Amino acid sequence: MSVAAASTVASPFIPAARLVVALAAPERRVTPVYVAAEAHAQPPAGLIPGSVETSLPVHYAAPGNPAEGRLPLPSREAVLAWVAQAGIDRDAGIVVYDAANGTAAARAWWVLTWAGLPKVRILDGGLKAWRAAGDAVAETEPESAAALPALQGIGTEEIAANPQAFRLIDARSAANYAGDGVQPSHLPGAVNSPAGQWQDAEGRLLPRERRLELARGLGLLDADAPPAVAYCGSGVAAAYLIAAVQDLGIQPALYAGSWSAWSADPARLAASAAA
Repeated sequence: MSVAAASTVASPFIPAARLVVALAAPERRVTPVYVAAEAHAQPPAGLIPGSVETSLPVHYAAPGNPAEGRLPLPSREAVLAWVAQAGIDRDAGIVVYDAANGTAAARAWWVLTWAGLPKVRILDGGLKAWRAAGDAVAETEPESAAALPALQGIGTEEIAANPQAFRLIDARSAANYAGDGVQPSHLPGAVNSPAGQWQDAEGRLLPRERRLELARGLGLLDADAPPAVAYCGSGVAAAYLIAAVQDLGIQPALYAGSWSAWSADPARLAASAAA
């Protein structure tokens, strides 16, 4: 659940310049998919031409409930159904992107890949990077073949049975992780690594060496590291962290319920306070 062979899984991020070239190719086989954080939100101007418009609550989550959190995972069947209805070729390339910090796009990447779509990428830097790319020329070297990531989800009960059996990584902001200092604010034993720490000032993924440093600091590369689990408020920022470590040979599970599910049970909160 935590570490895979580092050479077999590629990073899911694609530079904007490479996407420019892919979309301009005569045999274009890439579908850009815009991901809004809220349902029925007005999309920003200047979306990538040909984009399919989606949103987190409608396309990448089931209806929220206290037991499963704000954005529980949808069924794989539901995901494949809307993909087909949208006319997306599931065997062609899909590039997901958002207009914010990339976390919505990362959740979309996680759900689509988990549902069985083989060629889903995240636009590095999102819509801002696309607008800045202009007519840039991308690197033309072919990408090496890589295995699909072995994405796994994990539920509340499995973690609650023994939180110490996992390396729990909280991808929320430091303020949300710390809380008010009075009430429990994170899972027992969790360490904090905000999703934004894995990006540069432009919202692009950090270079591999800097991400390796972060992973080492979290103990994710330790030989005896327990299975890693990433969570946040509702399984969105955590998906970005998971995407950011794919090419490091690390495969954390996604706790989609995250704090919104964990904190719904007073007994679990009491256990968190005691830990």
